[in-house]
Amino acid sequence: MCGEKMRRHEREIVDLIPGTSEMKRRMAIEWICPECDYFEEEEESGKR
Repeated sequence: MCGEKMRRHEREIVDLIPGTSEMKRRMAIEWICPECDYFEEEEESGKR
């Protein structure tokens, strides 16, 4: 949004399942702008 180059960043998301102590972990890939903190999730182009 500000004109800086976006950088690709991987992060782990932990979801807690209500009523249990179980956690579900998944990886998310995002494009992040280091200057203005704008981000968006990368669209999946195929199965991994």
